[in-house]
Amino acid sequence: MKSLAKNTIFNVIYNVCSLLFPLVTSMYISRILLEDGVGSISYARNIASYFETFAAFGLPVYGLREIAKVQNNQLNTNKTFTELFSINFITTLVASLLYCILIPLSLHNSLDTRLTIFFGFSVLFNFINVDWFYQGKEEYVYISCRSIFIKAVSLICTLLLIKTKDDYIKYALILVFANGGNYIFNIIHIRKLVKFDFKGIDIKRHISPLTVLAASIFLSTLYSKLDITMLGSISTKTATGLYSNAHRTIDMLVVASASVSAVFLPRLSYFYENSKSEFTRLIEFGIRTLSFTTMPIAAGLFIISSPLIELLYGADFLPAAITVKIFSVLILVRAFGDLLCYQLVICTGNEKKRLQAYAMATGVNIVLNALLIPHLAENGAAIASVISELTVNLYQFIKIKKLVTIPFPKKAVFQGIFATLIMSASIIPIVCIENIPLIIQCILALAVGAVVYIIANLIMKNIFLIDCITKIKGKLIKK
Repeated sequence: MKSLAKNTIFNVIYNVCSLLFPLVTSMYISRILLEDGVGSISYARNIASYFETFAAFGLPVYGLREIAKVQNNQLNTNKTFTELFSINFITTLVASLLYCILIPLSLHNSLDTRLTIFFGFSVLFNFINVDWFYQGKEEYVYISCRSIFIKAVSLICTLLLIKTKDDYIKYALILVFANGGNYIFNIIHIRKLVKFDFKGIDIKRHISPLTVLAASIFLSTLYSKLDITMLGSISTKTATGLYSNAHRTIDMLVVASASVSAVFLPRLSYFYENSKSEFTRLIEFGIRTLSFTTMPIAAGLFIISSPLIELLYGADFLPAAITVKIFSVLILVRAFGDLLCYQLVICTGNEKKRLQAYAMATGVNIVLNALLIPHLAENGAAIASVISELTVNLYQFIKIKKLVTIPFPKKAVFQGIFATLIMSASIIPIVCIENIPLIIQCILALAVGAVVYIIANLIMKNIFLIDCITKIKGKLIKK
């Protein structure tokens, strides 16, 4: 079993790069394509994502768990991989055929035909999508290196090829083939780790749990992507573009803040089967970690949203700052929800709990979007998304709490809240300063906030921070 610390470090590196590359790309693309161009691409990509989700059929989650269970037995790994890859081939074939049949029949003014065709390739690339295998085997070093290389190449292509607003088609192709590039590298590299073994395979044993999981994931995709779908249909391309960049900003920070606990799922799945005490200990460690990392990020983003959005995307996107403020609470909801709801439900085999939760959230999302978008546009969609996310996680948490012991490290949580309040008080005056360059304002707020937050936690003797410092000192001494 690979080192959890090493996996965590590489996952953090991967997620930081996942934050930086899209950030640089968005800063450039927003100024070239403007709100309409960004909105058109986001809408077409959003439509294709429904078919990608169907093609995946729950395998990104289920495959990870099943490979993690047998990772120490090569014969069982070969057999499980062959079974799941066969299922992936069938579901992707069906999804691709449905896309080719349904999309031409439903094309209307809000859909760009060329974008729709090109994003169809992203559905086809799912034929070779085996990311779930690498995550189940805890190959986070490989995942990180591969993804960083692909992101760097796609960034270079974007900077070289996208020069005018009319280049939005080229940008769509870069997005599609950047995603496909990850899968191509996976297939080339996978021969070193696993082999096909069709002898005695049993595909049927996966169908029932996969169907439940696929249904819940499709519903989760439905409620999480309906915002852009309904914005593109009910509101304007400008509103869709504003919302897309606000959503992208939040997604990057959610991924970054939750990256430390994101590697826990394979280990939680293993400990749930073999050591309940280690299972509980790992959950507590995750809560301490998230309490330290997510609270200052959420509060800081809320406070500096206006200068940050203008700095990143230009003055044309400044109205998205309000949307970002609404979204900032999602950093907490999604990060803690990922650990305490998503991961616990999956590793304990309670996928049906997700199905119920997402069905409820989808209904809430549709109703709220229909009511709020006509009056509040992108901000209405943001409010609907936040309430839907709260609904889905609260329902799962209530259910899973009856099945497993979830520790609550009160001291760590209260330390995170108190230090965040002190940090917030220190950066509000900086944001209020006028007539200074935006980049100076943002960097100053970030630097002052980070220093104040760390000092506050050191004074309160935060265990998580002290442990991190001790481990770093130990590494330096050894060198």
